Amino acid sequence: MDNSTQVSLASKLESILFAAGKPLRFKHLAEVCGVTIGDVEAVLGELQQRYSQPDGGLNIIIHQGEVALTTNPDNTDLVRQFLKKEELGELTRPQLEALSVIAYRGPITKAELEQIRGVNCSLILRNLQIRGLVETVSEEAVIPRYQVTIDFLRFLGVKSAQDLPNYESLSTHANLEQILATAAKS
Repeated sequence: MDNSTQVSLASKLESILFAAGKPLRFKHLAEVCGVTIGDVEAVLGELQQRYSQPDGGLNIIIHQGEVALTTNPDNTDLVRQFLKKEELGELTRPQLEALSVIAYRGPITKAELEQIRGVNCSLILRNLQIRGLVETVSEEAVIPRYQVTIDFLRFLGVKSAQDLPNYESLSTHANLEQILATAAKS
């Protein structure tokens, strides 16, 4: 593999690992990036060396054919404190908007959610997952789809998302259908 391909693959792997926020199998990464498992292993080894600096905030952990982008273990207490504060705080308006869209339109991809809301939703989705309100439907899917959790439904006192107020009219709103159809064409 030439150097320009390696740089490109490194960039792709970093982006995927950051966006996934969970361990991924080498095989899955190779399939998504259209390269061999050996290419993935080689580039991940380089990334692991790059990230293993003591003054860096991120690490690459490789174990039994899986890899994850994690925070520096020296920052564990700080990160735990931050996440706990985030988890216990009130939901923000953007989080409530995203949660409503997911409840009425889920399962939904991140791209579809962003098309509806008109803004990047990566951080919002991460925070909703940390709070246990949103989950991915399939761990194996290349493009994860998000849905509300049982805890979310239990908190609202409903048996399913279909029991939410005005579910029929809001889950099939014509404007949303048009927005998603336009996004699928582009």
